[in-house]
Order: sequence, then C-alpha cells, then structure tokens
Amino acid sequence: MRPLIGITGNYNDARTPGKDYQRDILGRDIHSTSLDYARNIERAGGIPLSIPTILKEGYIEGVIDSIDGLLLSGGADIHPKHYGQSIKRGLGSVGGIRDDFEIALLKKAVEKGIPVLGICRGFQLINVAFGGTLVQDIQLYHKTQIQHVGIGLMKDDIAHKVFLLGDSILHNIYGKETLHVNSYHHQIIDEVSEQLVAIATSEDGIVEGLVHATYPGIFGVQWHPEMMAETSGEQFKLFEGFLALVTR
Repeated sequence: MRPLIGITGNYNDARTPGKDYQRDILGRDIHSTSLDYARNIERAGGIPLSIPTILKEGYIEGVIDSIDGLLLSGGADIHPKHYGQSIKRGLGSVGGIRDDFEIALLKKAVEKGIPVLGICRGFQLINVAFGGTLVQDIQLYHKTQIQHVGIGLMKDDIAHKVFLLGDSILHNIYGKETLHVNSYHHQIIDEVSEQLVAIATSEDGIVEGLVHATYPGIFGVQWHPEMMAETSGEQFKLFEGFLALVTR
C-alpha cells in the first residue's frame, strides 16, 4: 500500500469580496491548492489527498486517522491573534478559518505521531502552533537586501542561498550544507518556538528551516521546493525524504 498524504489548501470564504474567481458565481466557499504539491507526493511514492477545510472535531480526527502523513501547504497570512500580536501595517489576507483548522489538524497529527511537512505558510504555522511568533511584513519590519517576496519571478527562479545545519533532518535529506532556493513570502519567523529548533537560515540570517525538538518527523521549510522539483532533482529530495519518514 502506498502511504496516504493529506495536503491542506486555501480556504476562500464566500463573505470575502473578490475571492470567488470561478465563473463569477457569488456566495460559494472555495477550497483550492497548487497541484505541484500533489504531483511531487505522487512522484515520491505517496497517494496525495486534498483535505478540505471543515472545522469539525470529528472530521479532523477522521482525517488524521485516515492518513499516514500531513503536508501543510502555502497560502494566506496567519492571523496575528494566534501569536499574541495586534494587526500591523503590511499584513496581507489572513487564513481565517483555515488557521484554526490547520492548528487543530497539526495537534491531532502530533497525538497520532504521524510525520508533518510544512511549506512556506505551513512552515510558519508550525512555529505559531507551538508558541512562536512572526514578523508581519518583512519590508516594513526587517531590513534586508534580499528580495524574499519574489514578485514577478518564475516559480523555480533562484532567489538566494540557504545554509543547512549539520546533522539535521534537512542536511541529511539534501546531503549538503548550502542550497539555492526560490522565495515567495513576505512574512518571516520572528521568535522560534521553544519546542522547535532552527536548522536552516538564509544569507541574511532569516530562519528558513525548523524541526520539532521532540518529534523529529515534524519539520518545515520557508521556500517552495514543490515549485522547483520539476527542474531541480535536488529539491525533489525533500519529498523523497518526507515519504521515507512516513514509511519508516
């Protein structure tokens, strides 16, 4: 049996103007996600399953009981209320119900002991769920010469280097200490959760990789390897490494 990997997605609330772009029909909640995640999970040996955002405890428990691994995908900003901050200038569209859903999903995954991979927003959500905080907009609150937002770039364009901590899960997966990655985020990790360990940083010192100190199968990256994996066998290694954890 190939392992089942649940993949979270965007939740576009019908009450938010302009969010329903499909056929201009108003009043519908929309679940969506990039196929890049699913294609790489399938290619790595798993069966990708899209997880619709339904905030019900029984449903969440059923999802976690049914899957072998969880991928928290990219998307909208996490509401600052989840890390004890007021809304600041520069905050983008927030996840809303998706925040609550994914935090609950992550906690159930921890209880069951299934591996979790967070990418971009998913990486940030892991930090927030375990008590860490975020910088709400890098351009306003963190000076750097590197363009992390990635405006106008192709999905696999290289933006900067990332340095991997030796003897970490990312170092073991990639087999090297330096990577070239893309970058499509306007928020960054501020305070790392006391339950997590930073295992990758960018050239300007921004945290780009995290792993749980107690549960090494829970980890994440700030860049988007799923966007690079078609043209970079190196970035595909992350999905192979994740599936290896799931099937161990």
